[in-house]
Amino acid sequence: MMDSFHLSTMILSGGPTLIILLIAFLISLIIIIERWMYFKERAVRPAEILLDAGSFLDRHQSIELKERFRNEKSPAGYILSECLMHSENVLSLKSDDYEEVKDRAIAEKIPEMERYLTLLATLGSVSPFIGLLGTVLGIIRAFVSLDMGSEGSSGLNAGIAEALVATAGGLIVAIPSTMAYNFYRKKVEAMLMKIEISASRLKMLLLQNRG
Repeated sequence: MMDSFHLSTMILSGGPTLIILLIAFLISLIIIIERWMYFKERAVRPAEILLDAGSFLDRHQSIELKERFRNEKSPAGYILSECLMHSENVLSLKSDDYEEVKDRAIAEKIPEMERYLTLLATLGSVSPFIGLLGTVLGIIRAFVSLDMGSEGSSGLNAGIAEALVATAGGLIVAIPSTMAYNFYRKKVEAMLMKIEISASRLKMLLLQNRG
């Protein structure tokens, strides 16, 4: 009970900038959870994908394989299905159609994989400045209270509290947002690398199977 009282008192002491920081914190938390669920549900499994591809192609069931990839939730499924759909020209090693289709499909999926990451990075970089603004406003409030003598002691304490709480609030938003952004950027890069490898190996399977 006492802890909740101190927490509510600290929040109220943070001033108007803390309200902005609380909103920013909630937004960043929602993005972090949403991205975690996205990457968890759409993990790329190159070994399983290529094992299925090999078994399907051995039975000459490329149509079924396209549907199998289409039903995949991961971006890899869409990209590989696009590669299969335009795989007729892959028999000619002089043709770059397969690579063009693969690059276009990857380009279509990159915005989905990077969704909200720019906003997360913005929150991570802007929050400390919002906290700094609250710090400056709190210090100004404290100095103004000094002119009021003994009557302004409560205002002085409130100003110092506002400055410190705003600084802490900015850091509380910035640190997890920046860490999450860097983490998810690495996840996107790793996913793209796995997709590139899977598409390249699928091309080799097509060449071996139809060549």
